[in-house]
Amino acid sequence: MAAKVFPSESIRNIALTGHGHSGKTSVGEAMLFLKGVTSRLGNTVDGTSVLDFEPEEQRRAGSIASSLAWLEHRGFKINVVDTPGDQNFVYDALNALRGVDCAVLVVSAPDGVEVGTERMYSAAVAMGMPQVVFVNKMDRDRADAAACLEDIESSLGVTPVPLQVPIGSEHDFRGVVSLLRRKALLFKPDGSVEEAPIPASEADAVQHATEALIDAVAATDDALLEKYLETFELTDQELRGGLHNAIKAGKILPVVFGAAASLGGVSTLLDLITWACPSPLERGPVALSEGGSLQPGLAGDFAAQVVHTLVDEQSGKLSLFRVLRGTIPGDPLVINPHSGETERLGALFAIRGKDREVISEVVCGDIVGVAKLKATHTGDTLAAPSSPVQLERLRYPAPMMSYTISPRSKGDADRIKTALERLLEEDPTLSLSTDELTGALVLNGMGQAHLEMAIERMSRKYKVNVDAALPPVPYRETLKSAQQGVEGKHKKQTGGAGQFGVAIMNVSPMERGGGFEFADLVKGGAIPNQLIPSVEKGIRERMKSGFLAGYPIVDIKVELIDGKYHPVDSKDVAFQMAGSKGLRAAFEQGGTQLLEPIMELEIVVPTESMGDVLGDITGRRGRVLGMDQRGRNTVIQAQAPLVEVQRYAPELKGMTGGKGSFTMALSSYEAVPAHMVDRIVHASPFKRDDEE
Repeated sequence: MAAKVFPSESIRNIALTGHGHSGKTSVGEAMLFLKGVTSRLGNTVDGTSVLDFEPEEQRRAGSIASSLAWLEHRGFKINVVDTPGDQNFVYDALNALRGVDCAVLVVSAPDGVEVGTERMYSAAVAMGMPQVVFVNKMDRDRADAAACLEDIESSLGVTPVPLQVPIGSEHDFRGVVSLLRRKALLFKPDGSVEEAPIPASEADAVQHATEALIDAVAATDDALLEKYLETFELTDQELRGGLHNAIKAGKILPVVFGAAASLGGVSTLLDLITWACPSPLERGPVALSEGGSLQPGLAGDFAAQVVHTLVDEQSGKLSLFRVLRGTIPGDPLVINPHSGETERLGALFAIRGKDREVISEVVCGDIVGVAKLKATHTGDTLAAPSSPVQLERLRYPAPMMSYTISPRSKGDADRIKTALERLLEEDPTLSLSTDELTGALVLNGMGQAHLEMAIERMSRKYKVNVDAALPPVPYRETLKSAQQGVEGKHKKQTGGAGQFGVAIMNVSPMERGGGFEFADLVKGGAIPNQLIPSVEKGIRERMKSGFLAGYPIVDIKVELIDGKYHPVDSKDVAFQMAGSKGLRAAFEQGGTQLLEPIMELEIVVPTESMGDVLGDITGRRGRVLGMDQRGRNTVIQAQAPLVEVQRYAPELKGMTGGKGSFTMALSSYEAVPAHMVDRIVHASPFKRDDEE
């Protein structure tokens, strides 16, 4: 039987966001259990979680990818998207935000606001996304509601508005007082709620919090504020309506309390989601890739955005998409404007973790899955061919860390291409390139944990095992001093036709970044015109592997000034060898300079970590170029040798408590310090025993 279809106004799309291990998945699992979706409370550690279903997630007891599950509560369909909180996987969470209408920011009561909390709060604000806060783990040691609220205000720069007053704390936490219902709600072990009178011990706190709530709601609406100033009161209907509008507009950050692992407060959170969070029909305009915007709603041609991609080794690729406008047309052909491909929408599914249930109809605002789209990836738009709008895609940052990967066996080599393609379909923050020195495949990602997780998934899901290592640093070699009139002579006699060629040249170093320049200054036909390109070809070929450590030669100018040839024995190969030997003679006489890549870095760190980071940059042979203030963070512009920052992602995370981030790009090449040259030469895998 097909899954139940709900009207658009009865759908709520929410994302559970926040720092890793704040209890986001526990909140989602508690919701599913309370609504009878699961027969037992799912847990990541024991492998019973619906939302963290990947073995890698169960092993590390934390989410590495967003997951979707739906439930029904009081006649509403709630699509719950559980997002990862680890910085390595944050862009999967940001993609997920594009598919929902409200974020539930989960904050750990003992730990307060952490880096992931700040990151996801700021991302939702930038998207214009309404948010509510669920303060979790109120039953744990060190749980302090007042301190948590103060931390939210100081860290996020917004005054939180509690809708509840907790009753008890730590192991004595047993419920809340609802300011809207004016009742105590006592949490029972089965997750249900028992109403009771407000405890006398909480009366003053409730009075103060109620006044603050009414003041905050009234301040968001001129009509409500005018009435409140005249009568000093608002009706329940006015308060709820004003709160809904304020949340939808992002003018209020409401807070509720609970303990998801013991089911406490989760049913009241579900109630809040149904009436306070906006429906899909209340969503604001969505940006288009070429400017302008699309207004979500029932009217208009079909438009949807893919917010997540799953690839299962058995059932293949599943694309999760959110319908933003219209409904799926009777003809299931749609267009992907990004790829230009037409796609056929086959069977559609309601999703719960890794399980799928056929759905007969999809309405505007719902999030569903479709299998086997051939040219569609996360972030792409699916649209009616008559109106091929393209929604703005999330821009991913440059990778922060890379591994070269090589298959361990022939069987792995045969399967690696398909495995990597599927990995990249699931995770668009991964990318592939080729190492310029070795030709090896390079897997690029957001950090060490990100890359290691990808390699682990490739082994488990696609049975492809690889060896991984940091890519070799792409050192370069150049000429130290100019050499005039050096001779490259090649003479070989084998009994028949021989080989003969002489090339005389001037070789000089160029400025950094100069590349290679070849000039033909031969006069009088000393070398036939048709053989001069052979000299250049020989030089270029020999520049691929330098004379000191085997790294490519750069930034030299060669002037071919004279030479000798033999009418019978001079041929292409002879003058290629003459050019190569002339280059060798120039480097033997003029010496080799080893160059290293220097990276331009932009490092964003909390201001309190600035001193440690600056000292660390100096210790990495780096130099600071400038600093700016960006809110509560300091942005450091710096340069440092690549060899010193290849593992910078996990090391910066350690220095800043996970709050630092950076981007880097190649700036230039500079001479390697003299005391380091011998070590690099000795360790080079590219040195060759030259046969010339």
